[in-house]
Amino acid sequence: MTASFERWELMTRTALGDRGIGYREATPLIQQARSDYEQSGADPWQALGSPDDFAADVAAAQPAVQARLDTQGKTPRDHLSDGLFVLAFVGVPASLLAMWVNGGLTIPLTVAGVVGTVLVGLSLFVCIAAPSALRASGHPRLAPWGFVGAGLLVIAAGVAFTRLPTDRIGETSALGTLVVSLGLGWLLTRPGRPAEPSTGSDPADPEAWFARLQALLVGRFDLPADRAAVLVEEARAHVTEAGSSPGAEFPSLEQFAQDLAAGEPRRQVPWWRTRAASTAGRIALLVLMAVLIVSAVLDGDWWIAVTGAALPAWVGVDFGRRADS
Repeated sequence: MTASFERWELMTRTALGDRGIGYREATPLIQQARSDYEQSGADPWQALGSPDDFAADVAAAQPAVQARLDTQGKTPRDHLSDGLFVLAFVGVPASLLAMWVNGGLTIPLTVAGVVGTVLVGLSLFVCIAAPSALRASGHPRLAPWGFVGAGLLVIAAGVAFTRLPTDRIGETSALGTLVVSLGLGWLLTRPGRPAEPSTGSDPADPEAWFARLQALLVGRFDLPADRAAVLVEEARAHVTEAGSSPGAEFPSLEQFAQDLAAGEPRRQVPWWRTRAASTAGRIALLVLMAVLIVSAVLDGDWWIAVTGAALPAWVGVDFGRRADS
């Protein structure tokens, strides 16, 4: 029964993450669910509902969590932390697979394998973190270029796997990569203090101040662009009527953006956060990684093929969980 709950928990954390609730915010919800599940003695799917239903119902019933999401939004640091956590998560099965394939605690190294693996990991990080981090920092128009950068890194990884030397140059500790992955995952999921709104980087020029306000409303708080423009014009009118400056009327631009977002229930998330885009991205990643793995097998780079299979295996299992739920 414990293994069943652990599977339910993993799927539920994923569903909560899709709704903008990170690991730290999800933990008290999961703890309460565990208590209810243990008292019921039933299967978690029967006692608690499907992960998607649980995420939608329980998260909406948590005023403190929803208030933080509605008024703060996820900062660039939050999105970068999410990207690092995914790398740490993938590193665990990759390390275990490498130990199994090589029959020991070391992984043979080649130039092609090292460079290609680093580029694949970097492309995964950029794809997950960069677009959302750019939006959250107030640069929504630059966000799609994060996917372009990730694509270029994937192409570079394919070139590295197929064109660089495949002669063995040494070995590394698979146990070491496992420990690093687990340690990084632990560090990234520790409870932390909420970030305070920044005031030191507010633009001095009024027009730049209003432009950044609109960019934050659209990028970090996911307000529709037309509604954000209306709110900015209202703030501009207030400043003009007061005969003052934006900085004097609103000492913290980020805090003011949070206050405006708190009264705006409608959100318009970017296309890459939708479920359809997430599914399409996973399928594309599976196909791409399969091509790279087949190439490694044909070249006889078995350790690259098997350790590289950790990523599409994880994506495939995650895709299957979402389909089942």
